[in-house]
Amino acid sequence: MLLLALNSNINAQTEVVIQANKDNTLYESNTGALSNGKGAHFFVGKTAVGSIRRGLLAFDIAGNIESGVLIDSVVLILSMSKTRTATSRIIALHKILSSWGEGESNAPGNEGAGTAAEIGDATWIHTFYDSLFWTNNGGDFSDVINATASVGDTNSYRWNSTSELVADVQSWLDSPSTNFGWILVGDENESATAKRFDSKENSTESNRPILRVFYMPVVAVATLSNELPIRYDLEQNYPNPFNPVTTIAYDIPEAADVRIDIYDILGQKVRTLVNSMHEAAFHKVVWNSRDDYGKSVPSGMYIYRITATDPSSGKTNFTKARKLVMIK
Repeated sequence: MLLLALNSNINAQTEVVIQANKDNTLYESNTGALSNGKGAHFFVGKTAVGSIRRGLLAFDIAGNIESGVLIDSVVLILSMSKTRTATSRIIALHKILSSWGEGESNAPGNEGAGTAAEIGDATWIHTFYDSLFWTNNGGDFSDVINATASVGDTNSYRWNSTSELVADVQSWLDSPSTNFGWILVGDENESATAKRFDSKENSTESNRPILRVFYMPVVAVATLSNELPIRYDLEQNYPNPFNPVTTIAYDIPEAADVRIDIYDILGQKVRTLVNSMHEAAFHKVVWNSRDDYGKSVPSGMYIYRITATDPSSGKTNFTKARKLVMIK
């Protein structure tokens, strides 16, 4: 049977570097009077006098990555340019749950005290100054910590890829209207823990926030005669053994929610390759076993498993697992 591939470049992992499209600081204030929408910096942690600072950060995912691809890994890189002490503090990323604004406020000096909020600014109590409000003062965000970094003295810092960060970016690509970005929460248990980060308005371009996103296309394959699969199937990956890239083909005969996971021989999940709604078609997905640092998973046997569920009832229609071998 002659097949037509919809994307011939299935073996190439793609990297895109995205600059922040907005950022701001939530300066603790019961009146919501302070912000720094257009400042060169944003702040995270607690000041020497015990006032909390939280950083807001967002990236336009859908405007920089084509729809329909599978996000593989995500790394956030920030430049920290001022701190009272070089003591390392854990700074956590949480997913923001409400839309927020970046107005024209621009704090003077080192910017740590903020300045008068302008119309459209996010503040401690406002999502958009001065008429729209957070449900919770200090920002509406998930309790789940999606990534952390230990931030000490002035330097560049990375929030390395986690399954939670990948899920965030994938969801923002698939549903751009839900993309409200992340909030950075530092050590708020002690005073003098605040760290100053360079914002998207910083005069040094190389110090501005960036998001490195690595993704692989999910390749659907259809017959020239427009035939569709008559049954579910998960085919043996090829090549097998492989290093570092292999292709997995699978058949979906009806609309279904499809998930494909990779597990090591101990049953620990290594990667989620597919987690999305599929139409009936022949499909392929590529697994690149290297992460964004170029480091590969260890050599050995792995299990890949597909689960297809009915999108309306949630009933599992199909599940199957196969073995693959990665060699170095």
